[in-house]
Amino acid sequence: MGCASSSPGKAARLPPPGGGGGGSTQQTDEDGYNPLTQEEIHSRIQCSERALLFPLGKTGVTLRYAYLSQRGYYPDDLYKANQDAFKIVERFNGRDDQIFLGVFDGHGSDGHSCSYFVRDSIEAELKRQMAKYPNDFERAYRLAFETVNLRMHDQYFDDSMSGTTAITAFFTGTTFTVANIGDSRAMVGEKKGKRVIAYSLSIDQTPYRADERERVKAAGAVVMSCDQLEGVVPYHENWGVSLGEELDNGGDPPRVWAPGKSFPGCAFTRSIGDSVAESIGVYSEPELLRKELADGDQFLVLASDGVWEFLTNQSVADIITKFDDPLDGCRAVVAESYRLWLQYEVRTDDITMILAFVDRANGQSGREQPRSGSLSTLRHGSPDQMSAGLGVVGRAGGENRPVRRALSKEKKSQMSISSTSAEAEDLSDWVMETIPKTRAELARIKGAVKTNFLFQHLNEAQQQLVFDVMKRVEVSRGDVVIRQGDPGDWFYVVDSGEFSVWMSQNGKEHQILRYTTGGGINPCFGELALMYGKPRAATVRADTVGALWAMDRKSFRSILMKSSSLTLTRTLRAVAVLKSLSVGQLQRLQDLLTEVTFSPNQKIITQGEASDNLYIIAEGRVRITKHENGGEKHVMDLGQGAYFGERALLYSEPRAASVSASTACKLLYISKGAFEEVLGSLQGIIDVDRQTREGIAHQKALVLEQEGLAHVQVPHVWEGIEGVACASEPFQYTLAKLKGREYTVRVASKDKIVQSGLHARVMAEKELVSTLVQEHRMVPLALMTLQDESTLFTVYKPRVAIDLASLMGESGFDEATARFYTAGVCLGLEHLRAEHSRIIYRNLTPDAIIVDALGYPQLMDMRYAVKVDSAPTDFCGYAHYLSPEQVLGQGHGFAADFWALGILTYEMCCGGANPWLTGDSVEDSEMGIYARISAHSHEGLKYPEGSSPSKELVEVLDGLLHPVPGSRLGERGMGPKELRHAKWFNGLHWDKLEAGKLDSPHKRQAHEAESAALRGRTKPDGLGSRYSGEAGLFSGFSSIF
Repeated sequence: MGCASSSPGKAARLPPPGGGGGGSTQQTDEDGYNPLTQEEIHSRIQCSERALLFPLGKTGVTLRYAYLSQRGYYPDDLYKANQDAFKIVERFNGRDDQIFLGVFDGHGSDGHSCSYFVRDSIEAELKRQMAKYPNDFERAYRLAFETVNLRMHDQYFDDSMSGTTAITAFFTGTTFTVANIGDSRAMVGEKKGKRVIAYSLSIDQTPYRADERERVKAAGAVVMSCDQLEGVVPYHENWGVSLGEELDNGGDPPRVWAPGKSFPGCAFTRSIGDSVAESIGVYSEPELLRKELADGDQFLVLASDGVWEFLTNQSVADIITKFDDPLDGCRAVVAESYRLWLQYEVRTDDITMILAFVDRANGQSGREQPRSGSLSTLRHGSPDQMSAGLGVVGRAGGENRPVRRALSKEKKSQMSISSTSAEAEDLSDWVMETIPKTRAELARIKGAVKTNFLFQHLNEAQQQLVFDVMKRVEVSRGDVVIRQGDPGDWFYVVDSGEFSVWMSQNGKEHQILRYTTGGGINPCFGELALMYGKPRAATVRADTVGALWAMDRKSFRSILMKSSSLTLTRTLRAVAVLKSLSVGQLQRLQDLLTEVTFSPNQKIITQGEASDNLYIIAEGRVRITKHENGGEKHVMDLGQGAYFGERALLYSEPRAASVSASTACKLLYISKGAFEEVLGSLQGIIDVDRQTREGIAHQKALVLEQEGLAHVQVPHVWEGIEGVACASEPFQYTLAKLKGREYTVRVASKDKIVQSGLHARVMAEKELVSTLVQEHRMVPLALMTLQDESTLFTVYKPRVAIDLASLMGESGFDEATARFYTAGVCLGLEHLRAEHSRIIYRNLTPDAIIVDALGYPQLMDMRYAVKVDSAPTDFCGYAHYLSPEQVLGQGHGFAADFWALGILTYEMCCGGANPWLTGDSVEDSEMGIYARISAHSHEGLKYPEGSSPSKELVEVLDGLLHPVPGSRLGERGMGPKELRHAKWFNGLHWDKLEAGKLDSPHKRQAHEAESAALRGRTKPDGLGSRYSGEAGLFSGFSSIF
């Protein structure tokens, strides 16, 4: 008797996997490595050596089958055992026409023990039950699983919160019976005309199914998603009324919980083991389906849910039909599943599959047309051929549960980028130092970076400066070049030697990549460090003596910004006494600057003398000294971009220090007289600005008086919170009643804000929203901010209901619905851009756009927003939403928001797909995404397979996603109002929309979400623990605007 099964020994004793890493022959950045090399992937696979044959007795039909099981990748548990198991028993009970096929998917801390136990026990138990009930196979089949379940409860391992699903097929000749427990799946591929159509042979037993959901609820279970349980989203039961209509597709499925408890949290409603869940209806009785092989049946698939999470039945069938060898088919399906896991998640599940091709005696593989009167009733199932209420199993189009196409929260978090500071990096003290290089060395450096987009966009002069400042670093064997977790500040080109990349997880280091200079290749690493200070994802260590060429971010950014008017405007903005000047005034001031040069050691300012000039250093360095106690005391040195003498514009007083040129210097200066001649008295400008700010504060105080909020304190807020409506980490939006009126209160844990590195941005946001005084339908005013020892509170007038990402789900919107939200967001951007605000929003993602109780989009998460004093260069937001000018870091403006609006519209209309994500984990590294963004050409946008955007939509997206900011729709010609004239918006009443008089496409859903939040009365999660960090970080947050 032949048999095959998975091996626990192999799973437990695999060589250390290395924890992630490249494996690609192309240039790779250690910040964007592929989690597993090809070698490591193969080490995690257990499969048949070749296709195996089993003739089904004398029927003339042979099963040509193969199996493959790939252990999952869990970054927090690299050695986690494969919890999948499988069992294949040929000549069952010694009969030539019987074969048993089974896949078991364990879960929980002892899930591997549970799946292995069923694999090792089911054959003997089924034989016993078949002997006991020789004329009732279905009863024997069912009892075999139920008996194994009871025996599992008495084993050495703990199955209280662990268990396994099972999907099995038992053949007797050409008739087979499928037994299903849980959410693994069986399907058959049948030829229909020229195409193979997938048909389910099981229905996933999950809370998505209304019958299963009601069954476990009748047993005492509560069905909620994790976010619902934690109060992040309101309670609802919109899990679908029929197959394929589920509304929640973002990786947070409905789960089964004990009443009032945060366990067991099963995403399935039947299981073997799980003794705790068993008490609330999660039991081990299988659903059975008997089927006769039809002439058109080409293959049978049994697979764990690692396959079905992101692939439909038909997708799997389409992949399989490309192969004649079942082992190749298994490899292709498992590889595609693995790819999709890493596209949407930061981990992968264990993935196991058995594929059996159906070969017939005539030498064909089931390729004939199905004969007239094929056994469709058996394929689909009829009441007398099923048990345990299976019902009708339909075609692939009616999926058991939704396949996921939305990024998980963890994946989105991984793609979120932000420099920790809300301020532009200070480049004022940078001094260029040229490092001599031979022609051969220059050639190697140029060759190493020629395909890197960061260097491709530099002009010849900038490239030469970059090469000039790169420093040579000699290393010895064992030297650490960069260390995991340290801030990334340097970029390296390998000139000679060998280097290995290591990742530390759970206290152990694993090699994930190796850099060598063989074959004339000079690899480079650390490119992200030139863009922003992202912590290093891995450690790079020298394996041999070698040399590197290194460049720090400050040098790179300084060269990018060299001679830039943006830099000069930013320098002027940094002068404390000029803070009150508008952008226009700063630009006029810039035109008034006069150039003057000084020789080394030449005196510029003498202490005690009168001077009325403000100086800015364009080139060179200066030395500041003070005459004290009869001697000269060195105070500081200043370099390019720094300034001195600013008080002269306000006060006529002697200089407090002397300034001399340390090197040959070029300075820009303006006198007090020239300033006042063009701009008027600086003191007068400051006074007007102060009066304006006081007027804003007074106006907001009146609003508060009218609202009755003037005397609201933190205890009133805590008492007034009625429930959580939605969340966008680290913020939670709650519905509250204060002084008898309804509001939205945004709450956030101080600890979470600090842990996410957002404290500076949250404080900057508070200052920014305090300047907004004009109400707008899409931009709600923040009425006040409060804080206690643990939490920050911001009070808004509109009542919110849900976030846009939750409304989009996995399928996105039709064009009419997307048009409403695109237009609404556009109006919000118009308002923010207006002269009184001049704000770039920089946070147009579905997760950050909140929808109010009437279904209107609200731009209220301004953590990344910035007033346009000068073009910002900082990195923030999501990598796949950045515009080309943001990626290149040379300054961006309002056009960046309209690029993001284009990406948002694309995602809404394309089922959540993003144009820069490929699904390949190497290609979708940050650097890969940035390379595709920077290489995008006008009208070069590609759309997902199967989508059919209208001509008018394509025209709008091409305009919004124009790579040149000045040519972008929303920035050119008429500005934002040009968008209103696009043909895609024909028939839209913009004035009514701006006035809030158009019905939202989701008015009903938004109202239901608000009502559900109020009914649920869920309090904000993760708050209350006293903040113990730096006391001054949130000083000044509390304000009545």
